[in-house]
Amino acid sequence: MEDISKYKDTYLSEAKEHIGEMNKSLLKFEKHSSKIEPINDIFRHTHTLKSMSAAMDYNKTSRLCHAIEDVLDAVRKKTMNPDKCFDILFRCFDTMEGTLKELKKGREELDTERLMQELRATLKPSSVVRIPSSEKENRNTEYGIRNTEMEKIQSIEVKVERLDLLMNLAEELLINKMRIDRIKEELRHPELTAAVDALGRLITDIQYNVMQSRLVPIGFVFDRFPRMVRDLAKSQNKDVNLQTRGADIELDRGVIDEIGESLVHLIRNAIDHGIETPEIRKKTGKPAQSVIELAAKRERGFVIVEVSDDGSGLDIAGIKDTALKQGAISAGVTEEDIINSIFFGVSTSKQITQISGRGFGLNIVKEKIESIGGSIKVRSKPREGTIFSIEVPLTLAIIKSLFVGVGGKTYAVPLVNISRLITVNKEDIKGMLNYEAIVLDEEDIPIVRLNTLFKEPPSEPKRQPIVIIRKGEEEMGLAVDSFMNTREIVVKPLNKLVKENKYFAGSTIIGSGEVVLILDVANLMLTKRGYSQMVEADTRG
Repeated sequence: MEDISKYKDTYLSEAKEHIGEMNKSLLKFEKHSSKIEPINDIFRHTHTLKSMSAAMDYNKTSRLCHAIEDVLDAVRKKTMNPDKCFDILFRCFDTMEGTLKELKKGREELDTERLMQELRATLKPSSVVRIPSSEKENRNTEYGIRNTEMEKIQSIEVKVERLDLLMNLAEELLINKMRIDRIKEELRHPELTAAVDALGRLITDIQYNVMQSRLVPIGFVFDRFPRMVRDLAKSQNKDVNLQTRGADIELDRGVIDEIGESLVHLIRNAIDHGIETPEIRKKTGKPAQSVIELAAKRERGFVIVEVSDDGSGLDIAGIKDTALKQGAISAGVTEEDIINSIFFGVSTSKQITQISGRGFGLNIVKEKIESIGGSIKVRSKPREGTIFSIEVPLTLAIIKSLFVGVGGKTYAVPLVNISRLITVNKEDIKGMLNYEAIVLDEEDIPIVRLNTLFKEPPSEPKRQPIVIIRKGEEEMGLAVDSFMNTREIVVKPLNKLVKENKYFAGSTIIGSGEVVLILDVANLMLTKRGYSQMVEADTRG
């Protein structure tokens, strides 16, 4: 059974808004009882609050809302004089506000039985009913007319634009702090050092809190899909049950905005070409209803989002045949290479549908995910289903990086992608058929020399510094001239000229005013083949 307690804060916030609107509308109606619009507004908010309360198992509040609806309905139908209900409705709203305060303290709802009896009594013609109070009602009076203390505001809504502005200001603070750090190192004045260090701690706190304010549960995206899945499945005469896990995992709003479209593509592909019809599923011994699962989990500095289905799986043989005909792959490639060809427009779909085809649009998904420093992988088993696994960073704005020296220039490598740093002897680097490698933990790790890749002057140190980077389960070594230091950096977009170079994901400005390029680990992982050709060309030259 799902744990609904995690939605309590959301319920309390939204319920408070509904009750506030109910109070305002009742005040309007009391002044102008000839206008029915305020009653309709109260009815709408009451009905929503009733449903919310029932979903949270706050049954006393839910039943009170139902009783209020009966009174409002009588007023709308003009079978009851509205003057009879003003006071009792205001007391109902006060009680519901009191319940919210009790729930916030971890206590039970206020008792509503007496109020419900009074509400039912107002529906009886020409009757004045006095309901004796009980000891159970004593707590309710704390929230009546005698309580004139103003409640402190606990939360407010903030426009996204303001949060973006705060993040930009935090980034500028960090950049200027780097400049002051450089001055501190040059002057080495004790009081200046102490002041700059204290400023650094304050800026770190500001960064953290601004970033926390931008975090959004990924459930915000997941909640968009149940209706979409229902409609798409119905249009395909399929029966699909959408399940979600990890909806409370939080991501920066910028990342959330970027992955939503990608998830739409993957879910459409699953319904259109992954999931079978109920008739076919029954023939193969599967339940008639298929399952698509959206799941999220934290892992190091990343969030893993998986879209899985229990459909027919990828047609590996068909994909291979199509990919060979299109020239997307060559003969003798691995099954992993065949599967990955679906990200480059290869599709075995025999017809074009209004939704999508397995492979159609997946190149857009891949480009979108990699543009924010993420990656996407796919696993599939015939007749068992397919899993698309997306790995995205928690935030796009401020990251921790290792600075490395290459040919007299400085580059940044995101720390979340670094597995380890090693220094090896020249003779420990082995020449393979098409690339260089070192042996770590009895495994061959391919090496890319960044000075060769970036056409910088070659360096031949006796001891070679190597950054071991990881993306998913794959590892690769980056041979550099030197390790420098680690620091938090502000990620800035690339200009048009540099953007054409696929090896860079962004840039940053350091204290000296120098622009440092940030390496794109995902694309560097794909350089082995092109890099080996470059090395051969340099050797021939």
